[in-house]
Amino acid sequence: MRLKNAFISLVLLICPCALCYGQLSFSGVNGERGYSAVRGFFRADLDNGFVFVPHYEYYRQTDKEYDESGSISRYKLESSYELNDDWLLTAAAFWQPTAAGYRAVGYLAGTEWKPFYRWGLLKNPLLGVSFGQNRYKTYVDKMGNDLSAPFHQVETFALVQAQTELAAWDLKAAWQKVIQYKNSRFPADVTFGWADIPFMTAVIQGFIQDAAAVRISYRTSFITPYASVGRYNYAERSGTALSVSAGMRVNWGRTSLSGGVEVFEPRREANRKTYFSVSAEVDF
Repeated sequence: MRLKNAFISLVLLICPCALCYGQLSFSGVNGERGYSAVRGFFRADLDNGFVFVPHYEYYRQTDKEYDESGSISRYKLESSYELNDDWLLTAAAFWQPTAAGYRAVGYLAGTEWKPFYRWGLLKNPLLGVSFGQNRYKTYVDKMGNDLSAPFHQVETFALVQAQTELAAWDLKAAWQKVIQYKNSRFPADVTFGWADIPFMTAVIQGFIQDAAAVRISYRTSFITPYASVGRYNYAERSGTALSVSAGMRVNWGRTSLSGGVEVFEPRREANRKTYFSVSAEVDF
């Protein structure tokens, strides 16, 4: 039922843009005990330098179907404006309404630079830098019990992204770093219900201090295998965590389908989480 509701919300989100030139993308994962996550967006290119990308994202922690206590939704809008062939301005904002004891809102702004079209074997390089702020509010402890007072946290962060093509190889990298947490102390029994790791569809829990990830894929006419690896650190506890993913993308005209697996903390048996991913993408 929750997955059905996620699809309905995504359709309602993109209907106003259905006649635009753009791209419709859907991705999802399923894991243990009914865990599922869904992400979808519609990229609307207005053909005048402006691009708008509304997102709908959702995940369910457990197999609860009868209420909202185990699921969280997030709504996001990204936009960009092409100043010229070399520079692009970007902005984004998201809203996560109160659910499962958590609430958040965030925004960022930045720029992307395309230094050249081709240099030797390198083609279409891009470097993006963004700065933003996320505001979190937690109403429950790690066991789901109500806190005596909500825990507020404000996160100021930087995000750096780079990508290029090397012959048939596509290379991407991302690094995000929290510059400052307003509250430097994290209560031992408090976490946050939504954290993203670059190039991963699954949602994890916690306050992320920093994360770095790389993704590599090899393009052919019909099949594109890919793999990614990420390292990240939590602000409220010590130790470095690891995530890896691998899969295959099948291209057919303007449509592509993907399937793969995502594994978090593969070297720690007690903390290991495995998710199976699927995605679909259509160009208009």
